[in-house]
Amino acid sequence: MSEDDATALQQEAEAQIAAEREAFEACFPPEAFTRIAKALKIRLTPENLSRLRGRLLPHFYFDLDTRHRLKEPTRKERINRIKKLRAAAMSLQFSLTHFDGIWVMDWPLDVLAPEGDPDAPGVTDQFTATLQLLADRATTLIEGIASTKPRRGRPPKNEPFRQLTPTLVRLYQFVRKEPAGRPNWLPNSGVYGATGDFYPFALAVWHCLQDNLPSEALAAIPSSEDALGQELNKHWPKDRPKR
Repeated sequence: MSEDDATALQQEAEAQIAAEREAFEACFPPEAFTRIAKALKIRLTPENLSRLRGRLLPHFYFDLDTRHRLKEPTRKERINRIKKLRAAAMSLQFSLTHFDGIWVMDWPLDVLAPEGDPDAPGVTDQFTATLQLLADRATTLIEGIASTKPRRGRPPKNEPFRQLTPTLVRLYQFVRKEPAGRPNWLPNSGVYGATGDFYPFALAVWHCLQDNLPSEALAAIPSSEDALGQELNKHWPKDRPKR
């Protein structure tokens, strides 16, 4: 493949990603954020709705539209990638520190830095030492990855929404100037609730997503209001006092 062909393919891929994001954002007009603004007690002006849309929409796209999310590499893939990096560093380091007569004839000596001038451009002793350090660190990293237990089973069903939850907490606390309360099950009422208005805000966000997310992305969010309460509840450690 020529360089021009590679550039054309990259531009085509970038144009496709831009078109997909534009189509996703078109699903969420400013008025779709009206219920969220009410939950945050924000005045319903076009400017405020547009501002709220600008705050939330990028997170909706990057956290919930799983079509463009990069697949996490497996442990084996990570180790193989680091091994390649280590091999390249070791090979170059060896070549720079083990000259012989034939190698000197072929080596472009003009890339060597003047002796005694570590700041001069070119290959220096510090550069070769850095290559060795890189190889050593790669070995340590490989051992660390190999010693960790692989995650079993599939990722949690609501994992994309779980990535969004901290954003909702931060936005609520920024706008309302109060802590976000942990939703708790209220057996007498048969619903989730909490001190403060965080849960109604999160519920408004959920309804916005239910009404406007593309159908192929709906699986990334809780399937019901009860499931939403259960998922939000997981954001807080179990030993944290409930508000």
